Amino acid sequence: MKRISGLLFLMVLAVSAPALAGIGDQNGEIGFNYGSTQLDSDTGFDSATSLALRGGYFLNKSFEIEGQIASSSEDTQIAGNDVDGTFRMYMVNGLYNFQTPKEITPYVMAGVGMADTEVKVAGVSNTDNSTAYQVGAGSRFFFGKKKTTAFRVDLSMIQETTFDETSTHKNVSAGFSWKLGNR
Repeated sequence: MKRISGLLFLMVLAVSAPALAGIGDQNGEIGFNYGSTQLDSDTGFDSATSLALRGGYFLNKSFEIEGQIASSSEDTQIAGNDVDGTFRMYMVNGLYNFQTPKEITPYVMAGVGMADTEVKVAGVSNTDNSTAYQVGAGSRFFFGKKKTTAFRVDLSMIQETTFDETSTHKNVSAGFSWKLGNR
């Protein structure tokens, strides 16, 4: 439990630090996404509901560094047993934002971090973690008078190796992001 609490604290710090650094320089961003993760068929799970929190810092108008915490969970039956799966990611992503009209900002991203998988069967829990890699693309659609709030859509693929099995998961999500400053 102490390990998990410490890890959660570090991950919250990793996500919030880029955004907090951007407040003074007027170039940070925070946001959340809700979506669906199509889990690799080798996991025994189909798709899972996902939630992600993000915080980013714009190095310039094109490049951004972003911290991300994401969690997906799903219940299924395997060999007649109820199985609960929780899949967490703690990522640092680099984003390249394409320069288009101010209202629409498409981007591509790549990231590295940690995947943490927990599987519970008949009250017994087993966890494993590994390095995770993420690639994806998406867009922000800004609205409002100052164009500081955006509807955000993401499509990404995550590769991780837990329980001695390399898995590739596909994620589709949508949410909102807010600029912290004038960039």
